[in-house]
Amino acid sequence: MLEVIIILCLAGTLFLLLKHYPDAKTLKFPISKESLSQFIGKFKFKGKNISREIAEEIARDQDGVISPRDLEDAAINFDEDPELARILVQADRLHSEGDLRGAEDKAVEAISKNKKCAKAYALIGNIASSRGQFSEAKEAYRAALKCNPDFAEAYFGLGTIELREENHTEATELLAKSVALDKNHPDWYAELGKSYIELRQYAKAAKAFKRATSLDMNNKEYRDLASEAEEKQKSHAIYTRSKPN
Repeated sequence: MLEVIIILCLAGTLFLLLKHYPDAKTLKFPISKESLSQFIGKFKFKGKNISREIAEEIARDQDGVISPRDLEDAAINFDEDPELARILVQADRLHSEGDLRGAEDKAVEAISKNKKCAKAYALIGNIASSRGQFSEAKEAYRAALKCNPDFAEAYFGLGTIELREENHTEATELLAKSVALDKNHPDWYAELGKSYIELRQYAKAAKAFKRATSLDMNNKEYRDLASEAEEKQKSHAIYTRSKPN
C-alpha cells in the first residue's frame, strides 16, 4: 500500500511540473544526468524570476506604507500618538525626497492634531530652509524649542543657519548643543567641525570630524576634513610657539 502511495505522489509531482514548467516535457526517460542538470537549472532560473516578480509586486504596493519599526521610532522620537507619528514620518520622508509642498502639508496636518508638536515645527523649519527662507526657518525652529527646549533637531537647524550667516560663535554653541542632545548624526558633527574651523579651534574641529567619520565610515569628505583640521592644528601650534613674547 505504501509503495502505491509513493508512486501516486511521484506521478502527481511530475504532472504539476509538466503543467507549470513545459520545459520538463523535453526530458526523455531514462533521464541522463546532463538532461536533469539542465532542467533543474531552468527550474531554478524560473524560480528566481518568480521571486523577483513577487518582490517587485510587493514593492509596488509599498508606496505610502510605513513599517512598524519606523512607527515605533517615530513614537519614541516624535510623539506617543501613533497617528501623529505616522504623519510625521510621512512628512520627513517627503522632505527627504524633495517634495516640499507635500512635506509642508503633512507638517501642518501634524500641528493641527497637536499644536505643541516640536517635530512638526522643526520640519517646517527644514522646509523653509530648503527654500532659502531662512528668517521663516528660524521662527519655526524657535517655535519647536518653545514646545520642547531639548529638541536637538531645532538646535541643529538654527546652528546651520547661523553658520551660513557667518555668526560662528552662535553657530558653534547651537551645533554643540544639538550633538550633546543627540549623538547619532554624522552630518551634525561635520557642521560643528566646520564651525570650530572658523573659530580656529582646530583640535575641537578634528575631534568633531573624527566623530562624524566614526558614525559614517565610508564618508571620504569627513576623513579629509579631519586630516585637514589636524594639519591646521599642527601649523597653528608651530606658529604660536614661534611668535615672540
